Amino acid sequence: MSRPFPLGVSATPDQVAGLEGYYDFIEPPGSRVLMGLADDAAYAPQKASLEASPLPVRAFNVLFPSELRLVGDDVDWERVEQYLERVVNRAADLGAKVLVFGSGGARTAPAGFSRATAWGQLVRVLTTGARYADPRDIVFAIENLRRPESNMINSFVEALQLARDVDRPSVRVLADIFHFVEEGEPFDDIRAGADWLVHVHLSGDERRYPGYGRYPLGELFDVLTAVDYAGNVSIECRWGDDFTSEALYAAGYLDGLLT
Repeated sequence: MSRPFPLGVSATPDQVAGLEGYYDFIEPPGSRVLMGLADDAAYAPQKASLEASPLPVRAFNVLFPSELRLVGDDVDWERVEQYLERVVNRAADLGAKVLVFGSGGARTAPAGFSRATAWGQLVRVLTTGARYADPRDIVFAIENLRRPESNMINSFVEALQLARDVDRPSVRVLADIFHFVEEGEPFDDIRAGADWLVHVHLSGDERRYPGYGRYPLGELFDVLTAVDYAGNVSIECRWGDDFTSEALYAAGYLDGLLT
């Protein structure tokens, strides 16, 4: 099946047996599987599992655990830098290219905290990460999140501005259909940041799999085609009890839209 974009699925290696030929890569949760708070010895078994994945690992989402604060008065910058160095190098060693910077819990500003200061802290986080990512051919993709998940970076336009403020080759933006729809943001906003777009997340109604409900995936694909998007797209959603069946259905549904 010929697709205009490589298609990935947010899953771990133990989930994807039987999906070969339907998906091009997996996108596991980075905060859990890259184990940036642990040393190399503790990470070794996880590394072996990722290397043995039936589908290649090309991206990681949920980059930071919520307990690693990135915004506020209690940021441990030495710990943040050590974490970034580990996850960038571990992802690059696996052949991944994208680290998705959503992580609403880690980046949410405390009540009453200066938004300008919080913004500057996020610039510092990504600038620090870029020192490790630039030479490893890894890109941070800033994900705008709906307001119930974070009070920072709630639109694609804001994500784009943050990337421009950092101004490093390894810091770019992501478009997630769920957050666009939930925040009422038009897909046309992507056009202003087309040159910065490196990754796309897909889902269906209620954040279920694509093909569930009436999410306007076709409208999103029309914009991506119009701006000559050439990156990956990946399903990031809430799966039901039968992951394999739903993942196979979603792949077929998307192929019907994309081919």
